[in-house]
This record gives sequence, structure tokens and C-alpha cells, in this order.
Amino acid sequence: MSKQDIVYSFAWFEPEQWKCLKEVIDDPSSLDDRYEEWRASAEKTISEFRATGQIVQKISIKVSELLIICESEGYKPDSKARS
Repeated sequence: MSKQDIVYSFAWFEPEQWKCLKEVIDDPSSLDDRYEEWRASAEKTISEFRATGQIVQKISIKVSELLIICESEGYKPDSKARS
């Protein structure tokens, strides 16, 4: 598999989903205080990957679905689960 065959997935949250995420996760301090801060940091990270030729795809996350997956797989809703 070549470097170009790898597509990195990046969990992406819209403002209302990000707010909900902050309210339900086990580690809210692992996220920025404000959505705008999180988004700027996320965009910077994605840009850094792309600048090195990596392919990055934003995956829109619905918190309700994330919680269902966490429960069914036995994960805590934390940064590890978001990864």
C-alpha cells in the first residue's frame, strides 16, 4: 500500500453536535472551551496533513450515534472512542 492509498478520517462536529458532545462525554476538558477554538485547531491539523500530501476526509459525527456505538462496543464516551 502506498502513501497515497491511505485516507485519514477526521471526526468532524457541527456547532450543535459539538455542544452536545461537551455535555455528554466523560472527558470534556479534552476539548477546547469553545467550538470556534476546536474548529480552528481541527482545520490546522487537517491542513498540516494535507500539506504533506496526505488525504484527509472529514467524517460528520452525530453524538447520539456515537453514544449508541460506545454503548454497544463497551467504550466510554471519551477521546479514545472519538478516535
